[in-house]
Amino acid sequence: MSSPYTETAAPCVLGAPLTLDPVPDGTGGCSAELELDPGWPIFAEHFPGRPMLPGSLTAHLMATVAAAVPGAEPGPRPASLRGVRFQAPLVPPARIRVTAAPDPAHGDTVRCLVLLLGPAGDTVAARGEVVRHG
Repeated sequence: MSSPYTETAAPCVLGAPLTLDPVPDGTGGCSAELELDPGWPIFAEHFPGRPMLPGSLTAHLMATVAAAVPGAEPGPRPASLRGVRFQAPLVPPARIRVTAAPDPAHGDTVRCLVLLLGPAGDTVAARGEVVRHG
């Protein structure tokens, strides 16, 4: 069975997309949603019989959305992650929302959340900060 995500020209790793299309949220931040497709080959690798989105890919998605926050243009050094906490596994099939908002107290910091969207409410799956280096 073929997944539409494995036949795309967009950058991906084992079928999971590495890019998102963040949209402004009206508060100075951005968000993007992604449907976790159980057909992505990455889920056969991580972990066989108990698939979940790897933490490294989750952190990458956070950094990707944070880069779309106004004023988050990359500096000469790459951004770094700080205080990333994984609070719930991201198991397919599922829909997630990645949000990023500037930290008003620290102009170089963007706060990120990864939410697992569900009919009974959203669950925080991961949180952390992306620190921009100028």
